[in-house]
Amino acid sequence: MRLLYAFPGVIEWFDNDLPQLEPILDEGRMSPLEQTYDLLHDFVSGEDMSFYSRSHSMTPTEPGVWELKSPDVRLFGWFCARAKFIIAFADSAFRCKEHNLYQGYRNQTVYVRDRLDLDEPKFITGGYADVL
Repeated sequence: MRLLYAFPGVIEWFDNDLPQLEPILDEGRMSPLEQTYDLLHDFVSGEDMSFYSRSHSMTPTEPGVWELKSPDVRLFGWFCARAKFIIAFADSAFRCKEHNLYQGYRNQTVYVRDRLDLDEPKFITGGYADVL
């Protein structure tokens, strides 16, 4: 069993911004809302997330920062323990690419994680076998 946690700002983004997004590449694809639902469903239900198109560690720039993604959505966070992911930030793939936001989200994720009063270690590192 896998668990997801999200910062309040992420929940607000899910509620307010995500439903308004349109798919970027083609009109026949699922909406970003549907893509995100499928991504989160696959995560919590234990599906294989080891292929790059769905998730990857954002190393080596910052240890322990991961990006879960669909074609149109990016979710940034960390694994606080095996199979427990905390989503700190969410945005559209278009905005992340258009404005080169990846480094900023990496840095912000580390910043907020470091300031939380969490038991040590605050995050785990490694590959898919280590975090999932």
